[in-house]
Amino acid sequence: MSQENVELHRHASVAYNTHDPETFIAHLDPSIEFHSAFALASSVYRGHDGVREYLRELEDAWGNEIRGEVEAFFDLGDYTLAFYVLHGRGRHSGAEVAMPLAQVVRWRDGLVVYFKVYAHREDALSDLGISEDALERIEP
Repeated sequence: MSQENVELHRHASVAYNTHDPETFIAHLDPSIEFHSAFALASSVYRGHDGVREYLRELEDAWGNEIRGEVEAFFDLGDYTLAFYVLHGRGRHSGAEVAMPLAQVVRWRDGLVVYFKVYAHREDALSDLGISEDALERIEP
């Protein structure tokens, strides 16, 4: 099942990058707990409505000028880990950004029940209690 989770993570990333919120949300359990690395109002969003709020906040700040370029996935059984670079251009400032980030995702029955974005990849590895050297890289 864990290889399926990597594939599901890949599909969710595509939905995010194509700015298709309902397809992205279709990958999420209704009880999702979503932690953002840089949220405007809150850092934790709960449920589908909470994720919709997060996506609206992103839209307000970035428009359609934001996307995550996945560098690698890692299969951790019930969890997947992704390293990626977030590219964007501020909607109002025009400032361009390229930030390396990490995502830790916990899956249950083919849906995301927990999603956390880390501004520092080392923090994700520390929370998972693993080192990058111990991971098997899966190309995007």
